[in-house]
Amino acid sequence: MSSIADNQCLLETPYFKVVREQGYFIIKEAQAVNGVVAVPTLADGRLMLVNLRRRAIGGQSIEFPRGAIDAGESAVDAAARELLEETGWQASHVRELGLLHSNTSLLASAVAVCQVQIAEQQAAATDGEVDNLLWVSRQELMTMIATGRITDGHTLSAAMMLLASESA
Repeated sequence: MSSIADNQCLLETPYFKVVREQGYFIIKEAQAVNGVVAVPTLADGRLMLVNLRRRAIGGQSIEFPRGAIDAGESAVDAAARELLEETGWQASHVRELGLLHSNTSLLASAVAVCQVQIAEQQAAATDGEVDNLLWVSRQELMTMIATGRITDGHTLSAAMMLLASESA
């Protein structure tokens, strides 16, 4: 039998709530799918990665572009927007690969993963978040993962989802 103290909101911010439910701490966000990972792909199969500073880990991180899904926005539209904002590259076609749950013991929300086809030329200015872009083959991506150069969980999951979708 649970008491009122077992089900309570411990912290509420404009972005998320921390609740305690039946003895477990859970972070809940307004949207069930609150973010998107874009997997930018050129016609020749190369993938774009971004190198950026992540303050939470105190250093640089190599990742696929990603960000929040705005209220009322689809995952496909958010993937194209995030790619453009962070890299200046325009999406030509976006395909949703699926959802990932980055921490099923703590986070209630999911993140969408989309493959974003891009044309060969860069289009616009960026938001300045990304330090530089990397273009890699799938084999180079696998080597970067195997050698620990890529440690971001969203990117690791998105890479696996891309490879699985291509072999299915």
